Amino acid sequence: PPPAARPHASNRVHRHGLHRRASGRDRRPDDGGGGYGLDRDGGHHCRGPRHGSTAAAAAAAGTDTSGRRGMGSRIERFEGAEPGFAYLKMSGGQLRFRNQDVLTDASWDVQTGQRVGLVGNNGAGKTTQLRVLAGELELDGGEIVKSSADIKVAFLRQEFREELRDDRSLRDEMLSVFSEVLSLRARYDEAEAALAAAGEDADAMQGALDTMAELQAQLDASDAGAIEKRAERMMSAMGFSPSDAELPVTAFSGGWKMRIGLGKALLQEPQVLLLDEPT
Repeated sequence: PPPAARPHASNRVHRHGLHRRASGRDRRPDDGGGGYGLDRDGGHHCRGPRHGSTAAAAAAAGTDTSGRRGMGSRIERFEGAEPGFAYLKMSGGQLRFRNQDVLTDASWDVQTGQRVGLVGNNGAGKTTQLRVLAGELELDGGEIVKSSADIKVAFLRQEFREELRDDRSLRDEMLSVFSEVLSLRARYDEAEAALAAAGEDADAMQGALDTMAELQAQLDASDAGAIEKRAERMMSAMGFSPSDAELPVTAFSGGWKMRIGLGKALLQEPQVLLLDEPT
């Protein structure tokens, strides 16, 4: 299974004999004594000695920098890494909401082979950090470091039930992960209907045939014929019986719905899997 996320104090990678080759400027905001600590109210946060960024200076002046994004991103290559190796890091992350610091110099990473946990009190910013790594939220300062531009990250939110449709069958809910394939199939059906309606119109017939050929090529490239089998295997892996496949999502309890959400995340075949308080 792909890794989850936990704090990691250093941005040097020694495991598996890998050596880092940075693309772009190699910034090390966690050097020089930065680390993890407790807020005054006991909340967990990341902190370090550097406060020289624009966001930090504005915060010190009492300016609300919410919405003023200064996040950078870069790719790091790892010599000797095996195919599929993934590395994801938040470096020097800073974020403010409504004149309140949510993240201050937050730096940690995760890589292939790790199963790790991000721990902290309620309101300490754990979900915020996961949203940043999932690409849903941008930082005011700091950067996100990836091992490749197309790294695959899946995020199972606390509110995952809101993404489930109670009127769908279990099978259809699992298949909904493959939205691009389903869209291609729908467009193919439309082109097929256009061909049937073309009658003696040679131009309309040829246009429909050309569209069908193009869509079929895209379906073949996306291995569309395998998605049902993949969904069936995942339902079995999550503990569902074959007879459950046609039951509506609303028929399942909260715990089983969690399995549906986890199964959908795994069907995306992520290199990094982020789980926000899974139970």
